[in-house]
Amino acid sequence: MRGQLWSVVLAAGAGSRLSRITGGVPKQFWRPDGGPSLIESTIDRLAPICPTDRTIVVVGDAHREYVRRWPGYRSRGRILFQPLDRGTATGLLLGLLPVVAADPDGVVVVTPADHGVRNPNMFRRGIVDTIAHAQHPGGVVLFGVEPDAPREDYGWITLDPASPTAQVRAVRSFVEKPASDTASRLLASGAVWNSMVMVARARELIDLCRTQRPRLTAVFQCALGVPSAARHALLAARYPAIEATDLSRDVLSHARGLWAYTWPASMGWSDLGTPERLRRWSLHLPPDAVRVADAASAIA
Repeated sequence: MRGQLWSVVLAAGAGSRLSRITGGVPKQFWRPDGGPSLIESTIDRLAPICPTDRTIVVVGDAHREYVRRWPGYRSRGRILFQPLDRGTATGLLLGLLPVVAADPDGVVVVTPADHGVRNPNMFRRGIVDTIAHAQHPGGVVLFGVEPDAPREDYGWITLDPASPTAQVRAVRSFVEKPASDTASRLLASGAVWNSMVMVARARELIDLCRTQRPRLTAVFQCALGVPSAARHALLAARYPAIEATDLSRDVLSHARGLWAYTWPASMGWSDLGTPERLRRWSLHLPPDAVRVADAASAIA
C-alpha cells in the first residue's frame, strides 16, 4: 500500500546570523513589515498538497516564545519542540518519528523553513512530479535550482551527464561553498544549486541516516518504540550527549544512489542567507542580488 504525502519543515536552527536585520528574531520567525514569517510562507507553500494534519514542524525549545506569538500556529501543523539544536540530520530524525508511527509507507517532503520562493506553483509542481519516483526503493530525490551565477556561498550538486533531458537525474557529487574558480566551473558544467529540499519515503530517509550515522539513528529508533507521550522526556535525556550532525555534510554527501530534480531559475528561489538577499526579499525585489552587492554587505 502506498502511503500519503507528508511534510517535515526544519526550523530548529538558531537563525541568528542575520539578527542585525531581523532585530534579534530568528530568521524563520521574522515578520517583515508585519507580513507572514518565512516559516508561515513555507507551510503555506506546501498546504495545497500537504494538509496540516500531515505537516510536522520541528522547532527548538528556545523558540517557544516566538511560536506563542505566531498567530494560529496550532492550526499550522504538528509542532515538535527539539530539546537542543543538534543539527539538521537530528532535526530530520525527530520530524520523521510521527510520520513512520502513523504511516509506515508515507512519502515526505523535507524542507528548510527559511528560504524564499517567488513561484510556489512551480515549487509544488516539482514535488508532485517526483512522488512516483520517491515511492520506489532507492528513490531519494533532492531538489536543485538552475543557477544564474557562480555563487560561492551555496552548496552545489553535480549531475550524471548521461541523461541531460531526464526529469530526475542521478547525483554524482556534492560541492559545499566552492572557491570562485570552482563555482565558475560548476556553473559551466551544468551543476545546480542545492536547495536542501528533498522527497523520499520516510523509512528510506531513516535507513539513509542509519547507514551514515548509526548511533544517532539508534536514539530515535529507541524513541519510536515508546508511547508518543513519553518520547519527549526520553529524548530530552538523550539530547545532551548527541553530537551535532549536519544532514548535507554528514549524511547526504556520503550517500550513494541519490537523485535530483532541477527547478528552473524562473521559480525565484533563494536561501536568503545573506543580509543583501534578505533585504531584497523583504522589499519584494528579485531574490538574488549581484555578487558584488553581497560581498559589500558581508563586509559592512
